Amino acid sequence: MDLEYVPTHLEEWISNEYIKKGILTPTDLTISNISKCFGFEIVIRNGRNYSVNIDGTIVLFLSKESRRDLKRNFHHELCHGLMHEGRQRKGMPIPLRELQENQAENFIKYSAIPYHMLSYINFKDVEYTAEVFGVSTDICEERIESIQIRQSHRRGRLFRALLPVMSRY
Repeated sequence: MDLEYVPTHLEEWISNEYIKKGILTPTDLTISNISKCFGFEIVIRNGRNYSVNIDGTIVLFLSKESRRDLKRNFHHELCHGLMHEGRQRKGMPIPLRELQENQAENFIKYSAIPYHMLSYINFKDVEYTAEVFGVSTDICEERIESIQIRQSHRRGRLFRALLPVMSRY
């Protein structure tokens, strides 16, 4: 991993939570293992995806789909279970619901391929990396792109900071 990469606060938080729960390698990133570690219940059935707190237990309802779609939906609902309160369909203002949905979509790439496991990424072989993490190539490409963007941003910021110093010579 390039040492210039600085994770977002969300990336750090997810990795810290995973490490505390013993989720340390890509083989630990199964739906059953993550749910067990966080004390969540999983119900897979026909219907829409959603999460709900039932008497202090977070239950993620996931629709029957392909393994990779199921994993995307799991990570989306995991975000709601870990970070959001309230019922979106009962009186939540639309802008707040949209914010939560955007946060959950952003969360997917970080929880499916967490910061502390970036050394498992093969930047030249997306298919291989997607297989290692058990996710779709779309999630994998999105994660790799987010890493590259943050590296470019940091390099650009460092370069701009050095411009005044360099212009003296």
